[in-house]
Formats: sequence, C-alpha cells, structure tokens
Amino acid sequence: MEISNFKKKKNIVSFTIKGINIAMANAIRRAIITDVSIVAIENVTIDRNSSAMADEILAHRLGLIPLKTDLNFVDTTLLLEVKGNSNELKTVYTSDLKSSNPDIVPVYNNIPIVKLSKGQEIKLECAVQIGKGRDHAKWQGGLASYESDENECDKFNFFVESYGQMDANILINAACDELIKESRKFMDYVSTNIK
Repeated sequence: MEISNFKKKKNIVSFTIKGINIAMANAIRRAIITDVSIVAIENVTIDRNSSAMADEILAHRLGLIPLKTDLNFVDTTLLLEVKGNSNELKTVYTSDLKSSNPDIVPVYNNIPIVKLSKGQEIKLECAVQIGKGRDHAKWQGGLASYESDENECDKFNFFVESYGQMDANILINAACDELIKESRKFMDYVSTNIK
C-alpha cells in the first residue's frame, strides 16, 4: 500500500491510496464516518421553554450542534438560560451555552438555536454523551468519500472533511485505530474458534 498526495486545508484533507481494493477503500470511508467516538448532547432537561419551538424540536436541534471532542471525555453538562427582554426578537446562539468543561464547547459560536420574543425564556440543562456515527448522525465527526482512478483499479483518491469536533488528521487516525481493533477481534475469533 502506498499513500501519496496528502493535502490539508483547514478541516479538509485529501490523499491517494494505491494498492488496495474497493472493499478496503469503502471500509476506510465507513470507519471515518461511523466508527470514531464523538461527543454530542444526548439528554436535555427543560425547566422552562416559552419559545415558539416545541420542547422535542429544541432538544433535537441542540443534539445536532457539533461540540469539540476531547478524547479523554469526562461527564459534561451545558446550561442555557436566556430571556427575551426587548421588543425586538432575540436570537439565541450556541455562544449562549455554558459548559461545565472548558474542553467541550460548541465548535462554532454563531449557530442560531431559537428566537425569543419579549418575555419568552428558556432554561435547560444538556447532558453530553460520547457515541459513534453508526448510532446517530449527531455523533458523526465528518464526511468521507473516495473516487477510483480511471487508469488504475487499485488507486483511490480520498476526501475527508471534519465537522470541527476534532482535527481531520485526528479523525482519520482514530478511524484507522478502530479498523485495526476490529481486525484484531476478527483474527482472535478465527484463531480460537476455527480449527
């Protein structure tokens, strides 16, 4: 196997792998999307919500906010307490979320969550949980795709974009670690159960 043309620009990485087949290329792509551990909001306890947005929709929206992922995850909660105080609509942004862990915060501070009219308020607490993209899209760390080379059937050009929870390089490394773990599990099973 030969890796070449490695390029990185912000959260996007591209590279070429030569010497693998389409099954291996797809395994790498799927591992990047579904097998890397990412943190996301899982449980939302709403004390007050007088906004126009239903509780369930608000909780779902919060769950999809990308959070910076610390691989040494510790229990984290995010608090949101806001009130509309003027006659103009107040936009609540991800910057209004207050984290108990300075390492786990929204990737972007300017994602709008909800708008509040005068007198409307939201008070809630979010529990952050670690998970994998195979369980829910909120735990996907990014997108990965590849295209096969027209002239060489064992050559694939990969494109990986991180959503920002972790650096694209770390995302790729973590996916490779997961592939190695799964391969070892399979090899252990075969060596102990097939004679």
